[in-house]
Amino acid sequence: MYSRLDVITLAGAGPDEALSELRRVAADLPGLRGALIAPTLDGAYNGGDVIMRLTFDGEAAAQRAAASDAGRTVDALLGDPAWVSRVDHVGFAANAAGGPSRGGGVYRVALFCANVRPTAERLETFARHTVLMPNHVRSIGRWQLSEPREATGTRNWTHVWEQEYADLSGLLGAYMMHPVHWAHVERWFDPEYPEWLVDTELVHTFCAIEEPAILA
Repeated sequence: MYSRLDVITLAGAGPDEALSELRRVAADLPGLRGALIAPTLDGAYNGGDVIMRLTFDGEAAAQRAAASDAGRTVDALLGDPAWVSRVDHVGFAANAAGGPSRGGGVYRVALFCANVRPTAERLETFARHTVLMPNHVRSIGRWQLSEPREATGTRNWTHVWEQEYADLSGLLGAYMMHPVHWAHVERWFDPEYPEWLVDTELVHTFCAIEEPAILA
């Protein structure tokens, strides 16, 4: 699978109008396997107003969709300053994934830019520590860690970290407050630690889902 993710901050358009138009146009994309287009929930950080996640069978299928009339219309909407003030965009296939898809609940995605002394060894250790989280945080359902093949926005994003939860408490409580998060993951994000790797500018956003968003 290959996915396109856009975290969209709106300008003049209201969220209901933007959601309706994006859903209408995306429905005509050829080869679309899955689409999540939903408003973000309160509590996001640099999380925009709308999450759009589109999934295709592979990168070639995603490129064909982008070149279609519907794909060009999507890009035109996202590039229109009357509608949109900011887009953080990534295109990616999974580097690591696991966990059960439980249906509806909450989808969360974080975009990271690992740009502080990013040696191969440090990047590998960071990825390994990140994907340990689902072994300890039982509220995480389906999860996926990816390194984008394309990235634009406020940073050149290097990692896409996605999870699904049954409800918000699984994210904001069990995940964010878990001792493993603070012992093994937080150090990569904190400039006061010698391990600091990830730019302090990041995206942390989430939305409600009625069906799985991370497709195997």
